[in-house]
This record gives sequence, C-alpha cells and structure tokens, in this order.
Amino acid sequence: MREPDTANTVDARDRADLLRIVVYFGPPCFVLLSALWSFWYSKGYISAGVLVVLLILNLPLTAAGVMVINRMVAKASTGLVRTMFAAGDIPPPRSYPRQDVLIARGQYAEAAEYFRDHLRITPEDNEARLRLADLLERHLNDPEEVERLYWEIRRTSPTGREEMAAANGLIDLYRRTARRDRLLVELARFAERYQGTSAAEAAGRELRELKAAGS
Repeated sequence: MREPDTANTVDARDRADLLRIVVYFGPPCFVLLSALWSFWYSKGYISAGVLVVLLILNLPLTAAGVMVINRMVAKASTGLVRTMFAAGDIPPPRSYPRQDVLIARGQYAEAAEYFRDHLRITPEDNEARLRLADLLERHLNDPEEVERLYWEIRRTSPTGREEMAAANGLIDLYRRTARRDRLLVELARFAERYQGTSAAEAAGRELRELKAAGS
C-alpha cells in the first residue's frame, strides 16, 4: 500500500484554512472598510476622489488582511504543535505497547516480566519502574518489590515528577500496609521536601495526627 504524501496533506490543509479565512473574513472586512470610507466622506474628512481611491484599495487591503490572518493562524498552529510535542526538545512519554496489550488481556504476571526485562536492558527508565510498581500494586500484590522499585527511583537521577510519584507511592504503600514507622518517616520527608505546597501541608497534618494518636 502506498504511504500518504504528507506534504500534499499539509498543503491541502493550508489551502482549506486559507479558503475559510477568505470566506469568513474577506466579505466583512470589505464591507467594514467601505463603511469606514463612506463615514469619513460623510463627515467631510476626505474628498470624493479620495473615497473612490480608497474603495478601489478595498480589494488589496482585504487580501493583505487575509494573508496576515492566515500567517498568524499558521504560526499559532505550529506553536501549539511545538508546545504539545516540544519540537523534539522534550521526549514524548514512553510507551510500552507489548506490556499494555498483556495488561489489557489481564495477563498481569507476563506484563510484569516484560517490564523487568526492559529494566534490565534500560535501567535508567524510571517511567517503566513507575508502571511496573503500579501494576504490582494493583494486580499482583507484591508490596516488597513495589517498595524496592520506588527506592530505586530515588537512587537514580529522577525528574521532579518521577521523584514526587515515588514519594507518593511510598506513602500510599506504607499507609496501606500499616507500616507506621516508615509512614512517619516518609510523611516528614515529603513535608520538608515540598514545603510551601498544599500537598506538603497535608502530609504535615497527617504526620501530626499520627504522632498524636501514637502518643
């Protein structure tokens, strides 16, 4: 099967955008300009000869307006795409199609093994660790490995999002498994690390409540 011509597709989309601008902007612009020149003439700001010249210039002025708007729309669309995909500066989120298929089929243990194999080959992939931890937590009931994965994230060079995800994951894990000592440590660490945020305030509040309940 022949692959679609991307350049032709883009050109067709640009032509369609330009046509919409011509249809929706051109006539109103022409009418408004004509009304403006007529208003100036009625007030005596311009002579009849100047009015005729301005009315003749309505067409090129409207065309220029159409081209300016078309360029602005194209620039805005490009900017949106660059923002969404970071134009290659920020890598898109990793995808794990084989694991996703297995998870969709309910083959959780097999998906977990594929994640482990992936991490043996790509140990720096913290996104895979987060996905594996979530899988183990939700479907395979393996809190020990979940804890190990979160600690491994901390020992690497995680991004801010990965670091916070690991911190939240450990707090949830220790809360669910009733490991009060570790939960107190993680809440204190979170409250200090993210001081000034609402999440840190919530962690500090829970920490004080736990300490009060245990005293």
